[in-house]
Amino acid sequence: MFGSTTWENDEHVSGDSVDLDTKTIRDVRLIKKRPKPVLKFILAFGIGSFFFLFPIQWNGQTTIPLDVVVSLTQEAFPTFVEFLTLGLILAGGILTTISMANHHGIVTISDRTVDRFELDYWQTSNVFWIFRIVGIFLAIPIFIGQGPEWLLSENTSGIVWGGLLLTIALVIPIGAVFVNLLAELGGLQFVGALSQPVMKPVFNLPGRAALDSAASWLGSFSIGYYLTRNVFDRGGYDKREVFVICTCFATANLGTIGAIAAVLKILHVFPIVVLLYLLSVIITGIILVRIPPLSTVPNEFIAEPDPEPEFNGSVGDYSRFAFNEAIKTAEEGASIPSSAVNGLIDGVKLTGMMLGTVLTIGMAAVTLNEYTSVFEVLSTPLVPVLSAFGIPDPQMAATSVILGGAEMFIAATFAVGGDLITKVFVIIVVSGQAIFFAASAPMMVDMFDDIPIRFQDLFVLFVMRTVLLIPITAALVHAAVFMGLI
Repeated sequence: MFGSTTWENDEHVSGDSVDLDTKTIRDVRLIKKRPKPVLKFILAFGIGSFFFLFPIQWNGQTTIPLDVVVSLTQEAFPTFVEFLTLGLILAGGILTTISMANHHGIVTISDRTVDRFELDYWQTSNVFWIFRIVGIFLAIPIFIGQGPEWLLSENTSGIVWGGLLLTIALVIPIGAVFVNLLAELGGLQFVGALSQPVMKPVFNLPGRAALDSAASWLGSFSIGYYLTRNVFDRGGYDKREVFVICTCFATANLGTIGAIAAVLKILHVFPIVVLLYLLSVIITGIILVRIPPLSTVPNEFIAEPDPEPEFNGSVGDYSRFAFNEAIKTAEEGASIPSSAVNGLIDGVKLTGMMLGTVLTIGMAAVTLNEYTSVFEVLSTPLVPVLSAFGIPDPQMAATSVILGGAEMFIAATFAVGGDLITKVFVIIVVSGQAIFFAASAPMMVDMFDDIPIRFQDLFVLFVMRTVLLIPITAALVHAAVFMGLI
């Protein structure tokens, strides 16, 4: 399962064949800074950073302007959002069916039509073709409110459709606008160059990966995936780097953690929760990137490789180089309106591609949780472990941790009646698990099928992350209690 040949592909470019420059930043020839590209970079970076990365207080929670825009849109145009979600699921299933029928020779479509409707984009595996079709048959009765009780229950479709899909249908397209401003007009290069001295030695990742991490932590894991996919398609990441970023850094966003903290009534210790959460995710990532399966993924590129050059230099040197690379990219890039429109189009396509899959797998997970005791049974072996680590309410905490593999919000809120230490422990562990089989896992598998990211590998990584997070989080929580922070 973990051998490097699992992910290798003769059609892709091996990282071993890529010449990576190593020099001092002072060796780089700086371009002449003309006013127009400088202004373009500053505006694009300012707009993208504000809407996408800048933390603000809204309704008592720490979130970002993008989340506020999405929330206000959902409140002001609920019917539109419902129709948009259904339309994207229908479009994704129909276009995938046409593409797959052409691929399997069931129908013959001209190359002109294939190119015009970008049908190759919708080609996938037979399994995900089925998922997208099943998504249509689930979406229609949920949309019209006619169907069996298990389908329309607030604890099944109420969570997957109402709490997840309606948000994704807006978050990705709107977020893609600002992601594209950062990715195409210099923001990615600027952050990447500044972060390289930290990301490379600690996580063996290019500096630009810091932007993906920030996107997930301050925005949404789906936005983080989109940005990673964007850079991957441009040759900026190899397969191993994508796998590491998605499974180690695309964890829960601070807005969601804040919402869960509000439900658990622990907002009074929210800053401590965030600090412990970030520490736990970073420590877990440092360990996981150095062991299989992540360490065995080959350094292959699916596009012409464009890796970051490795530099030596002072802080001032890195700052000058970062600004230089940003301006160079902005000068070569499209206008701000064009980049925004291109991002919106890409975001809509990506959302249509994945919504049916997320609905199908998400409904399966929450239905199992609602109508069977499978998760409670699975959590039984964890109870003595959590007791040994001094976690109060160990059965409650164990069930929450296991439920985290299905859906984070359900898992965390299961501990609503627990002790304060239990609540803090649970919210950190389930938020840091990163691999949720009702949402992020199918999204990863579908979005990165050319690596390929597979469910069996994600399951193993989920177990590994959980095994690491439990002692790390327990130690951090007890340390915070000892220091009187909790």
